[in-house]
Amino acid sequence: MEAIYESVEKYFKDLRNGCNNLIDCQQLKEKIVAGEKLFLLDIRKKEDYDKGHIEGAFHAEWPEVWDFIQEGVFRKDEKIIVICYTGQTAGQTVSILKILGYDACSLKGGMNNGWNKEDMPIQASCST
Repeated sequence: MEAIYESVEKYFKDLRNGCNNLIDCQQLKEKIVAGEKLFLLDIRKKEDYDKGHIEGAFHAEWPEVWDFIQEGVFRKDEKIIVICYTGQTAGQTVSILKILGYDACSLKGGMNNGWNKEDMPIQASCST
């Protein structure tokens, strides 16, 4: 319980020090182009992910995230960028990941109010 308390305390301390756990679209695009090691986690519904997502994004709907945490899919030594529709659910996911010790942030504005609105590149999944 002490470790959880310390993680939560650090999370709020980081917020007070200006760390808002957000990355804007242009910053993310630059990191992708530069080949920076990132884990893109898209937590939208599968049908929306299939219609268009950021290339290389791993898909796990919000209720499945805990399962993937337990399975060790996410690594603590790489930056996780969480992507949802508008940024709200991604923000909640980032909070949980950070409390658990992961390096995570949310795509500002999500896909709807961020990535797609800024006309950034997307990839569609093939339907079978």
